[in-house]
Amino acid sequence: MPSPSLGMGFTALISASVLLSAVSVTSALSFSNGGVAAQELKARAANESIKWGSCNNGFDNFQCANVTVPLDYNNVSDTRTMSIFVSRFPATNATRLGSVFLNPGGPGGSGSQLAFEAGQNLSTVLKGQYDIVGFDPRGVKLSEPYVSCFDNLYEEEKFSQLVRGFQLNLPANITSEVVGNLKEQITYVSSNISSLSAQCYQRVGDALRYMGTEMVVHDIDFMTKAFDGPDAPIHYWGWSYGTIIGQYMVQILPPERLGRIIIDGVVNPDDWAVRPLSPQQATAQIGHVFQAFADNCASAGDACAIGSKMTSNEIIAKINGTLDSLYASPVSVNVGYPATVDAGLLRGVLQGGMFSVRDWPTTASTLAQVFAGNYSTLVQTMLPAANPNDKTKPDDSAYAANVIACSDALQSGPSNPAPSLEQEVDDIVQALEQNSPQVGEIGYSVGLCHNWPSLYPNKSRYNGSFGLPDGTLRTPILIFTQANDPVTPYDSAIAAAQRLGNNSRFLEQPGGFGHTAMSQMSWCTLPIVQSYMLYGEYPESNHTICQVDQVPFVPWNASAATNTTQGLDLESRQAWADLNAALFP
Repeated sequence: MPSPSLGMGFTALISASVLLSAVSVTSALSFSNGGVAAQELKARAANESIKWGSCNNGFDNFQCANVTVPLDYNNVSDTRTMSIFVSRFPATNATRLGSVFLNPGGPGGSGSQLAFEAGQNLSTVLKGQYDIVGFDPRGVKLSEPYVSCFDNLYEEEKFSQLVRGFQLNLPANITSEVVGNLKEQITYVSSNISSLSAQCYQRVGDALRYMGTEMVVHDIDFMTKAFDGPDAPIHYWGWSYGTIIGQYMVQILPPERLGRIIIDGVVNPDDWAVRPLSPQQATAQIGHVFQAFADNCASAGDACAIGSKMTSNEIIAKINGTLDSLYASPVSVNVGYPATVDAGLLRGVLQGGMFSVRDWPTTASTLAQVFAGNYSTLVQTMLPAANPNDKTKPDDSAYAANVIACSDALQSGPSNPAPSLEQEVDDIVQALEQNSPQVGEIGYSVGLCHNWPSLYPNKSRYNGSFGLPDGTLRTPILIFTQANDPVTPYDSAIAAAQRLGNNSRFLEQPGGFGHTAMSQMSWCTLPIVQSYMLYGEYPESNHTICQVDQVPFVPWNASAATNTTQGLDLESRQAWADLNAALFP
């Protein structure tokens, strides 16, 4: 599920100078036994050819490489390839257990960036026994070819300004007149997405049709064999959209290939495989999170920039009034460059602020400025200036989310008609009315897949089921969820646990607010992660409850050194606390 930051806050692109391995390989799992044997031989060759080198970006303890993989794992005669960029923090313990692959979500989030930000802390949590491996999935960031839709970053920034980041300008009070205006906005968005689709295909070509999750699963399988050996099990930890990778993985790959898998912030694959994102479904709990933000802000007093001045109800009323005002009368400002402030920009900041309680103080601070008529931070956050100097930089794969999500979606056609404009608008209106009038429409543009005709015919779409007979997996996968998640509802995690049966263990943080369990941390979750990843041990109960310990508007790291619950060692506690800062900077 996408967030305003394409995953979980991992937005900074770190340039890395790496060596390219020139290995062309074929996949094991869709071929005959002879194909499997050939693939394993080539995986061994890949291991010998991959040249791990310095990342040249200040992360001195990391190694980086490019791994060449097949474009199409389903066609052994297709010799075309892709290059997957990988960063890893090597195991520091002689008792190495293998590689654990990370995906931050998005789709379009950079796993290599996640490893840079969180790899060392995660290694400490896992006692140095794993290589912590981040990779940019095909189409993303430093992998090649990536989803390139513009000549350079400047052109991409200009387009983003033109479409205002696809943020909808909507008041809190939705009237029939507003619905009419919303139809005009969606028509404008759809037109621009259709043009964007053609532009991306013109630059990337047919490779654009091979960027679906099915192929990413095979990439992980191949890299595991190349890094750890042909019989090494796959270990994986995925957040948000990364849970789709994990759920596809247990369907596509043989059970004997699967090791220890954690998914956190679960997306429902039954919905994803038809239409990747319906705001009405995805934001079912975002209103609870928004209310909790207002409640906790009011009770935090001076720790919240607006909390000492208003009650919870007054905070919400003030936000609603500001949205209505900016919708009716957008404000022209100059923050070093001219900009127009409308309700869409404020909605974007509010939506981003719902992803973690760690973000709530910053969100409140921005609101305090907006309430005072100062829009600088709002504009600079949501609508940064297009920088002419960025003509020298490549564009930023900003629309990989759309390409990947729509590659997984069912193609529109006679048996699956594209939604009408009225249906699209109705879905958004229902999300606003039923879930949250302030933030309910988040991510709507990713679901407009019928506006991406260049992706079809799709060459990388999994078309199977997502259930799993009991006893299929040697080690159950762990399913984590926050009870109140703004974009991956609790019900999606419950549905995953029901589909997987005793092949999974479900862990719930009932008092938590935010996207993924890691967004509001619990000491209880830490030993479960360690026992599972280090020893393959998992809870006996199918449903474990872990209360959250991270308090909104209170610095989280302050409790790390003093907390001695459950006998956790100080080093693990500090690394666990620091992981929250890395995942939600």
